[in-house]
Amino acid sequence: MTRLPRFFLSLLFIAALASALPAPALAAALDAGPRTTRVAEAIREQPLAPGTTAIIRADGDCLRLRDAPDGERLDCFAEGSLVQILEGAQVIGDYRWQLVSVQGQVGWMADEFLEPYTAGAPTCGAQASTIRAGLSAPLPAAGVSLQQWGGGTINGILTTGLAGGCDVASVFTVVSGQFLGYKPDAPAFVNRPWLDHFGGEQVPAGTVLILLCGGRTQTIAATSSVPIAAAPFAGAAAPVATSSLPAPEVDAIAAVVIDEASGEVLYDKSAHEPLAPASLTKIATAILAIEGADLASWVASDVDGGKMVGSSIMGLKVGDCFQLRDLVRGMMLKSGNDAALAIGRYQAGSDDAFVHQMNTLLTRLGLSESHFANPHGLDADGHVASAYDLALLARYGMQLPEFLETVSSSSWTARGNRTLTMYNINGFLAAYNGADGVKTGFTDDAGRTFVGSATRDGHRLYVVLMDAGNRYSEAGALLDWAFDNHTWP
Repeated sequence: MTRLPRFFLSLLFIAALASALPAPALAAALDAGPRTTRVAEAIREQPLAPGTTAIIRADGDCLRLRDAPDGERLDCFAEGSLVQILEGAQVIGDYRWQLVSVQGQVGWMADEFLEPYTAGAPTCGAQASTIRAGLSAPLPAAGVSLQQWGGGTINGILTTGLAGGCDVASVFTVVSGQFLGYKPDAPAFVNRPWLDHFGGEQVPAGTVLILLCGGRTQTIAATSSVPIAAAPFAGAAAPVATSSLPAPEVDAIAAVVIDEASGEVLYDKSAHEPLAPASLTKIATAILAIEGADLASWVASDVDGGKMVGSSIMGLKVGDCFQLRDLVRGMMLKSGNDAALAIGRYQAGSDDAFVHQMNTLLTRLGLSESHFANPHGLDADGHVASAYDLALLARYGMQLPEFLETVSSSSWTARGNRTLTMYNINGFLAAYNGADGVKTGFTDDAGRTFVGSATRDGHRLYVVLMDAGNRYSEAGALLDWAFDNHTWP
């Protein structure tokens, strides 16, 4: 770390914060006190800052959401509803119109009837975080951007940045008057001060970051012909076949077995064919939540799982308040489609914005055989994944302690405004010796899908089956064959 004069650092950060951060983030970053009435009135004279929360004040009436400032009505939302402010404001007629996200819908509202809201979601009360998930301001394609981070890992910063149009070349922050820097793809010794300070894991919510966008000689997805998610662990050699015994035949349309440490494919049946993945999609949603947000943050649900007829659900009701960690468990253990929607809306502001983050994650990891259209995996046009990509996605996720703990757990009790006890529907955990994950899925188009993991003698394998009638027995047979007929150097 290079020590700079505190005088210089103070001037640099105050000037940059004042020009780059929205008002709520600026106040938090500088430990400012409550905003005065005069400042609040000045804010109302300007468009609300993208990334902030507003509350509808419409004299007891509902406020219309339109598809364009002078367009058709999409819906009407009650007084007191909370909206997320997106980038975009237009003055047309007697009103200034602001692009917003509200209860999963994106459209335009007259901002005369919107007021800044900083007290947290009403249903979560004092528990609600005042720091929003992700990055605090729009990102440039190139140049320097000052941001406040909502919590998560360094990889979460990279994915969120890339989703916002910034291919992050470097990340900087200041700790005790000293610069800490992180450069993606640099040798470990270059990033050692950063990793030593943050433990290589969570960068706390509220951390002020300087992002250098663009300027890299290669984009994150094109650094190699081999996907980042397939890269071998340091020094890992591929297992060696010890017999010529063929793998058992399986009825699944597609299947793959890969070795965790080396990324080596041990079995392949149409493994690169894009197919409907069903709830295996939620592996990506869980990774984004764990890497890109503070799992201890409280989330107010705008999802009614009871209205999702025919869906597997966690059991959310509108107005429920649970920690993000609870929603991840409800999504992965009970395969809750309602939890997947709540996670995406909290983290990205809208369903579409979160789906963009999901596909950005695939891009960052170099997984080119998949494309997502929603966060839960219900059948949709263009919603596909290959068995190979899903194996690598699960392999990536299992390196995150929270992900591993989640998918290997038999149960979880969520304690929010209500108490919900949930049990893992992945029967493979009990059926196969050494099983420690990962996810089941089913839809009409996908049939029964499965990503399984198991560890034997310190070696973990992943098996993926697409449209398999007997997924547990076929997964067990493939894993037995792989373990029994390979040795690890």
